[in-house]
Amino acid sequence: MAKKMPKIETKLTHLGLSPKENFGIPNPPIYRTSTILSESLAQHRGEIPKKYTYGRVGTPTSDAFESSIAALYGAECCISAPSGLSAISTAILSVAKAGDHMLFPDSLYGSARRFVVTMLPKMGVDIAFYPPRIDADISTFFKSNTSLLYLESPGSLTFEIQDVPAMTAAARTKNITTMIDNTWGTALHYPVLALGADIVVEAATKYIGGHSDTNLGIAAANGKHGSELRRTAIALGTCAGPEDLYLGLRGLRTMKLRLSQSAENGLAVATAAKSHGAVISVLHPGLPSSRDHAIFTRDFTGPCGLFGIVVKPEITQASIDAAIEAMSVFYIGDSWGGYESLIKQAHLTEKLRSLRPDLPEGHIIRIYTGLEHCDDQIADVMTMLDGLSEGL
Repeated sequence: MAKKMPKIETKLTHLGLSPKENFGIPNPPIYRTSTILSESLAQHRGEIPKKYTYGRVGTPTSDAFESSIAALYGAECCISAPSGLSAISTAILSVAKAGDHMLFPDSLYGSARRFVVTMLPKMGVDIAFYPPRIDADISTFFKSNTSLLYLESPGSLTFEIQDVPAMTAAARTKNITTMIDNTWGTALHYPVLALGADIVVEAATKYIGGHSDTNLGIAAANGKHGSELRRTAIALGTCAGPEDLYLGLRGLRTMKLRLSQSAENGLAVATAAKSHGAVISVLHPGLPSSRDHAIFTRDFTGPCGLFGIVVKPEITQASIDAAIEAMSVFYIGDSWGGYESLIKQAHLTEKLRSLRPDLPEGHIIRIYTGLEHCDDQIADVMTMLDGLSEGL
């Protein structure tokens, strides 16, 4: 009888553990080190192999975390980085070379966009931004020197879902590397490598860490892409701190529970907000009314707790400020994926968008639902929306 593959909850509980190597202690210890001693000069010269050579290059702590993430994605290689942005930049640099042309969605995460715009042209890389929902027609943007097609699905702030299988298939016919930011979907809800992407990046700061107390990033891939990731990370000195790696590994144990609850809360709040008179659009692909719902249900196994709403354009900024600042469950803040609910207003300036977003006119408010009871979250959001209505 064939051995059954363990379910995701079982994997999350057991990945990265090595109690036999740690005196029966289930959680791997935190190795804080730079120097790793050699038994002889010959070993120090590399003539006799040893598993670990220098703290920045790898330790049992980083191995435990990276091997766990690689297993979740079905990847041969995973690198860890001190932030999601660091993982993104390291992964892009693993592909980039002078004379290349690279494509990025216009919905690209703002900090990643800043890296792309300010750093890649200095390296002699030509960059271009494409409409997020272009899907298979992305081939019209390809050039003979296009080396990377970068995807982000859903898109930052505006939550467009991309047809990843169609886009990666188009890139594969031209031998173009594909990379995707999967922070929203995570390895639990969006198997992007199985859908055709070559490289996946994720801000482990979010759902993997889960408690808003660490900065951490990952990039994972197979074959030559994995080898280049590792080589580039070593060359750049990209490495995460041992405490952050430990917190990331600990966060994996409860990630499924937290992600599921956060996602359930998000759908409940999004559904409630959809009926409010101040709201003209809810940007949540998990809603049946979403224009991207068909692709979402085909490719994702679930959503997360992050989404957006567009409120009427005639609402004043003063009303938005007053209504959001009066909230009691939701805090104003960046990031997401932690236990606490967050809210902020999104301003799509020319620094964040080259093309006009495919959205109705209005103010965009980004909402993240944490682990509070959804009744309290809904009440807080609806009170906020009532406050906006008073300004009409």
